[in-house]
Amino acid sequence: MARKKILIVDDDANVLELFQDVLEGRGYQVVPFTRGWEALQAVSKEKPDLIILDIMMPRVNGYEVCQILKENPNTKKIPVIFLTALSHQEALKRAADGGADDFLVKPCPTEKLIKHVEKFLDPGKKESA
Repeated sequence: MARKKILIVDDDANVLELFQDVLEGRGYQVVPFTRGWEALQAVSKEKPDLIILDIMMPRVNGYEVCQILKENPNTKKIPVIFLTALSHQEALKRAADGGADDFLVKPCPTEKLIKHVEKFLDPGKKESA
């Protein structure tokens, strides 16, 4: 069975490296990007099963990336998890209004991220107590 592919977009290279290591350690294929516009250009080629997206990025922010993805018939069904330092209600509402499927606040424990990823990519997996 092919490994599930996750596209991660964050302008912080340390965050990218940490979550790439964690997710690859769980058997996922990870494609990292530091810019939203780069990720948009790559989505049709990469065909990810899930996208993890920061909000605050230069040039094209996460809200814009998510909106573009959700308006495109070829990408609108790809789940998008926002992973951001923004924790206020306005950010959560704007993400939901833009089509985000989930929202996590940094710093995010790696096990919490894994649970949210598995919710979309391995929904039959039982949560451990």
